[in-house]
Amino acid sequence: MTAAVRNGTTSDEAAKRLEHCSSYWNGVGQRNPYGAILTGRTGNLPEWDLEAFFETGKADAARFVAELERIAPAIRRHRLLDFGCGVGRVSRALAQYFEAVVGVDAAEAMIVRARELNASCRNCEFVVNGDTDLRRFDAGTFDVVYSRLVLQHIPPELVRRYIPALVRVLAPGGVLMFQLPDAMPDARTAYVRAPVVGHGLKQRLPRVLVRMYRHIKYPFIVDASVRKMPMFGMVHDEVLTLVRDAGARVLAIAPDQSHGPTPGGYEYWLSR
Repeated sequence: MTAAVRNGTTSDEAAKRLEHCSSYWNGVGQRNPYGAILTGRTGNLPEWDLEAFFETGKADAARFVAELERIAPAIRRHRLLDFGCGVGRVSRALAQYFEAVVGVDAAEAMIVRARELNASCRNCEFVVNGDTDLRRFDAGTFDVVYSRLVLQHIPPELVRRYIPALVRVLAPGGVLMFQLPDAMPDARTAYVRAPVVGHGLKQRLPRVLVRMYRHIKYPFIVDASVRKMPMFGMVHDEVLTLVRDAGARVLAIAPDQSHGPTPGGYEYWLSR
């Protein structure tokens, strides 16, 4: 008997993908958790001053709450879920605005560090999430769900499972906000398929030979000294279909380029 298929991926395939993803984030969580959470402009992993790092969390939380008050002024502020919380950069700041904040992350190393750094935050709880359906939480558990700079680092086949799960744990009338870029072209594919310019020998060669040469050349022109985070996106219309099929309704959609200059991206505000 085959595993159940959901959004084009079997549960076994999703579990393997999640295990791989968790392993990667555990590794960066042990080496450089702050740089992994807030990368540099080129996608490298910078070294952060801890105080400055958490100051960025305060700014992000204040901005989010201001938008929340504008979009849903009557929202309850009892329980908030910070999905992909990392070391609690934003969780601890959001705890100033909500009665209880639960941060979840697939990387155990991140959660261990979050508990250490936020031990004094009495209304924060940090838990490891080892599945794609958030089954540890009952439906309608959270008044607000927050996820920013997270889904862009998760393969689309897992995002297709996480979005319905985030809607499921949202209380009726609650608000879910997540940010996600549009579909991103693969860097290697873009390089291989780029137009041939100039007037040299390459212009006279068959395109198939040029592309074969570029496939071979690509690993050597990538700066291996710069450790970059994996980045993914999803076509805007597909996101809206997932949202609708999960039983959510759109409150607002705002352009968002926090992932970088291209492609376009969005901040989605939803309710159910």
